[in-house]
Amino acid sequence: MKKLKFIFTLLIVMLIIVSAAWLIPEKIPYISKLQLIFGALFTLLLPLLLLCIIFAALATKNLHVSIERLSIGGVSLLFSRPEEIFLRTTRAFLETKRTLYKIDSNKDNFDETLDSYFATYQFFRKEMAILNPSKKKQRDLYNISVRIISELNMFLTSHQNNYRRWYKITIDENKIEFLNSQGQCEERKDVKPHLLPIGELQKYYYDYEAMLKGFNDINTFFIDEVNAKLKVNISKWESE
Repeated sequence: MKKLKFIFTLLIVMLIIVSAAWLIPEKIPYISKLQLIFGALFTLLLPLLLLCIIFAALATKNLHVSIERLSIGGVSLLFSRPEEIFLRTTRAFLETKRTLYKIDSNKDNFDETLDSYFATYQFFRKEMAILNPSKKKQRDLYNISVRIISELNMFLTSHQNNYRRWYKITIDENKIEFLNSQGQCEERKDVKPHLLPIGELQKYYYDYEAMLKGFNDINTFFIDEVNAKLKVNISKWESE
């Protein structure tokens, strides 16, 4: 019923706009009425259509307006409830982020996993902007977003810079260095990074165990806390 009302209102508004064309005088110097109408349509089509949609949606109470979502002038037009949009977009996003729920230290490239974690951090910072924590249905989703951002921020701050610097130098120079018992830097002459599987190479990182524990803590957080709210289907990864 609401959809019918929305469509009916939209048609009425568009009919009014088209009807207004007949108010234009029949003869205008140097330009025909038809040329004027087509010129106006091509010039104003997008803003007129946008105004029609906004008016019709507001008339049927089927529109939410939120700041800081990309649309026009920084204003986002949402044609569903914010919590429904948030759940759909976050579930679809997290369905592609296995390493948030299950890290495989033998197969997953930690450098690429850090990229994925940072992308997740940015994603939730953007998407939570449509939520209003003062509304009960949106408050829990807002709070879990804040937790996700906080947990990922702590992990990335602790591990990202150090690991990326070590990984880049190791790959670029094709050598593995370590500190000996005297605290001096030495090179492993018997190992070449380019000849190692990624899982073996990563074990030479000087803070490997702490980083792996950090990954496992993130996995536990997303399985136990995040999935309790967002209900992502993670069963497909259990057998991997």
